[in-house]
Amino acid sequence: MNDPRLVCLGNLTIDDVVLPDGTERPGCTGGDALYACLAARLFEPRTEMVAPVGSDWPASTRLQIRTAGLSDAGLLPRDIPSLHNRVAYDADGGRVWTLFNGDDAFHILSPTVTDIPQSFLKAEIFLILAMTLEAQIDLVHGLKDRPGSLVALDMQEDYIRGNEQVLRNLIGQCDIFMPSADEAQQLLEHQDWEAAARTFADLGPQVVVLKLGAEGVLVHDRATDRMIRVPPFPGQVVDTTGAGDSFCGGFLAALLQDRGDLEGAARAGAVAAAFAVSDYGADPMFKAEPGEARRRLQPW
Repeated sequence: MNDPRLVCLGNLTIDDVVLPDGTERPGCTGGDALYACLAARLFEPRTEMVAPVGSDWPASTRLQIRTAGLSDAGLLPRDIPSLHNRVAYDADGGRVWTLFNGDDAFHILSPTVTDIPQSFLKAEIFLILAMTLEAQIDLVHGLKDRPGSLVALDMQEDYIRGNEQVLRNLIGQCDIFMPSADEAQQLLEHQDWEAAARTFADLGPQVVVLKLGAEGVLVHDRATDRMIRVPPFPGQVVDTTGAGDSFCGGFLAALLQDRGDLEGAARAGAVAAAFAVSDYGADPMFKAEPGEARRRLQPW
């Protein structure tokens, strides 16, 4: 196995998805690390993930991950049950997450710098996905000064209130900041997205990517003050779980191919997200093929 160029750090979960009409699909394989990693591999095969797994993590899912070509070197065992969520959607597209294990388990099942295999530490980009704030702080501090590497940060909306200044300091230590609209609004208390992008860029990141749901994304390049808007890729929407994580993975993988093409990276992220929302759980990401991703991306 070649050393990865992109490493996605986050969680693996078992998700029970409930849609507005009451339709339920229990036991879906999920987790931000898995969505982001599978999405990234559509555009950069040298992508791996670091995500601790619980003592009851299904052997069939571990095999599925290996069959997809991923190393399990970053799937460090923890002696507690796997993270298990209930994700209930309402008619307006909102969702309520219920974490059955509790916050302590969420932290224990979040990766640390010492969990990262030595060969993974040579990566060009580290994507730090939503997890506990303490875990994110430790990862950013441990990875931000590695020569030749960029740190990209996603967020966890639940911990924002009361930690605004801590988060501003954390954002300032990252190269790429990738919040959702809800997270940006909580931090800045407004919805002027271009102003928000500039505010975040002033903290330090070279690139800010605002994920705006049905409005697509807004990408800001601090060096040129350029604003790039890209709409969602059209397609069927069944389950939006993992859409933002998949976008992040696709965006960063495409950016590795051409560091100057932020618009192309945003379109690649949108294509990856479209795969994620087309069915329940991570199943569509396991089925997605790089050739199909390129076919969708090329005429767009």
